[in-house]
Amino acid sequence: MGTKINLGKLSGQYAWRKIGCFFLAILSAAAMGLNFENTMEADNGILYGVLVSFQGWGIAEFLITLFLFCLYLYVNQNASIRKGIAVFSAFLASLMLLGLCYTNATGMALLVLNGAQMVKTGIVLIGYGAFFYCAVWFLEKWLKKLTGQKAGETKKPHSHLKTCAILFVCWLPYLAVCYPGTTLYDARTMLEQYFGLSQLTNHHPYFQILLLGTFVEAGHALGSGAAGMFVYVLLQELAFIFVLSYMLKCLEKFGIFEKVRKILLWIYALLPVFPVYAISVGKNMNFSIVLVLLTIFLFELIESDEAFLHERIKMVFLPVLLILLCLFRNEGFWIVVGCLPAFLWAGRKHWRIFAGIFAGVFLFGGLWFRCVLPALHVEDGSIAESLSIPFLQTARTVAYYGDEITEEEKQAIDAVLEYDTLPKRYLPEFSDRVKERYNNDATQEELAAYWKVYVQQFLEHPVTYVDAFLNKCYGYFYPDDLGRTKAWFVVGADISPLNEIGFDLYARFPNAVRKLDGLLEAFRQIPLLGYTSSVGFYTWCTFLSMFFILQSKKKGLLWLFVPAILVILVCVASPVNAYFRYELPVVFSVPYFFAVTVYAMKTGGIVQR
Repeated sequence: MGTKINLGKLSGQYAWRKIGCFFLAILSAAAMGLNFENTMEADNGILYGVLVSFQGWGIAEFLITLFLFCLYLYVNQNASIRKGIAVFSAFLASLMLLGLCYTNATGMALLVLNGAQMVKTGIVLIGYGAFFYCAVWFLEKWLKKLTGQKAGETKKPHSHLKTCAILFVCWLPYLAVCYPGTTLYDARTMLEQYFGLSQLTNHHPYFQILLLGTFVEAGHALGSGAAGMFVYVLLQELAFIFVLSYMLKCLEKFGIFEKVRKILLWIYALLPVFPVYAISVGKNMNFSIVLVLLTIFLFELIESDEAFLHERIKMVFLPVLLILLCLFRNEGFWIVVGCLPAFLWAGRKHWRIFAGIFAGVFLFGGLWFRCVLPALHVEDGSIAESLSIPFLQTARTVAYYGDEITEEEKQAIDAVLEYDTLPKRYLPEFSDRVKERYNNDATQEELAAYWKVYVQQFLEHPVTYVDAFLNKCYGYFYPDDLGRTKAWFVVGADISPLNEIGFDLYARFPNAVRKLDGLLEAFRQIPLLGYTSSVGFYTWCTFLSMFFILQSKKKGLLWLFVPAILVILVCVASPVNAYFRYELPVVFSVPYFFAVTVYAMKTGGIVQR
């Protein structure tokens, strides 16, 4: 006898599925349209406090809910629940909640301020969690499709010349319009120091000052400082293009199909962020290019250590890259230190060789910072540059609880940070206003007294300290934050102090630069594509790549992300929240991470968890 099927029971289960998917669709649409900071509840009850947080639902919200319902129902019918994706989606939803709490400097108390807020917290976590689960599931399916090759598809060898030509032609309009290049704030300060208009320090790396100053000085001697800067910019852009071409060649060597490499090529060629920063002068661009190349080297070492060791040019170039990281950014030395375990693991069969290379680089770094710079009378930057987090924590505590601070504590803080103006100088996402009144002449006793007060205030107001920390860095993890403190891009050149003494460092086509500026601002408003102007988007892309690789059998490739994670940690400790150029090495690497993820799926598959 055949097995009897209870059609009524199956029909009932399907009905409950539809109800569940519809409920999740409503929660997701609600989470996306929620005014999380509307804390009204009072005597009107929890339900009222939740409902007034919506701006009103119309046809758009109805269509979004309907779309999400169909999406959730499709996933529910075609996939079983994956614990790994569920946990990762909950993590992403918690990052959205983080952003909602700190967008206007409110803090984590917003999560549980009243009953309505707790309900909204649940809506955000469940609604966004469900949406991200489906998004990750679909992304995984798409990436799996990229691992296959169509029948009859022929392999075309990578052409360095063609790749470089495509990138150069696509980037040429930016190079021409912004002649002689884009000068960031750092570039202006570095040139002022090089030409003696301000005190020479290593706040901006001295090697960078020498490098840029030499090009401008040579051009000025030949009749145009702008021409010298343009040569610098052109060489920087060509170096970036060469590294990207080498990246694609490397991916071809490891079997990544042409369609994936084409996607990468056109992302780098057409997405504005890459050409905009390729022509920018400052301490972030060349550092980022070097770190991308180092990441490619690390990938090659992980996948084929013997082949890497037998390529002499790479073994010679590796310590050069590590030294350049130390010279291009002051934080670069610590990033090199953090990369040591990754290289020792990747080259573990020959760990002594890599230990020797890194030891030599560490020795060079010590000599450069402790011997060479002092001998050249280059002063260190202020120690306040590395104390953004504790200084902002002190400032927030004073701003919120100043009436509870004793006179003795006020004097200890005042000796280091000028107490009376501290509340006015406190900006939650920007530490420079607080640091600008740092007393560089503070004695060791005064500093010790300040740190004692710092610890005491932490014990009294731990939540305030956590809020101050998260408020300064949440934007690096929240893709909806557009970096309000600093612009995500700069175009054009103007070094006014040098121009006043005979230089010509200014944009030659100011009207065209203004139009380009307007186009880039308009680009930010394009749905979905506009997210590529958010630094948090690139952090999420990095996390996504790491998640998919963790789900594969190629978990060793997680070491590849060590440089990027170190850069993100440096950003967390930096003076500014969501500053795009600070995370530029990660931005430059994200398309490459996408290709490596496809490679991990192709060679290691995905383990269903």
